[in-house]
Amino acid sequence: MIEIGHTRRMPSEPERKKVAIAYCERVTAGDVEGILELFEPDAVIEDPVGTGPVAGHDALREYYRNIVDNYGSRIETGEARGSHEDTFVALPIVVTATIGGKASVVNSVDVFEINDACRITRMWAYWGPSDIR
Repeated sequence: MIEIGHTRRMPSEPERKKVAIAYCERVTAGDVEGILELFEPDAVIEDPVGTGPVAGHDALREYYRNIVDNYGSRIETGEARGSHEDTFVALPIVVTATIGGKASVVNSVDVFEINDACRITRMWAYWGPSDIR
């Protein structure tokens, strides 16, 4: 939580963007526990959108352990985009990973909902079959 005196405030747009970038850095580093530190305990992700939610630290730990152990994902980030209502960040990314035994590149836009504690409450990854090359 970010506090000024005793007044709680929403994280600034640059602070929210830093959380989204930190997420990508920690995925690339294979730091599963570091990734989880960025999420609220009851956070929900959907990656990609349409495949169903993954909710809570236990399920997220299993999900990211699989990503780290089986895909070797490296993420390059584009320029993060903020929002006017102090909650969301959209981040275009390019993921290089080993999928089905071959190097693949996935173009995605990840959208993060970040709360007043500067932690991710929801994350949606927007990519489809035509975004893999």
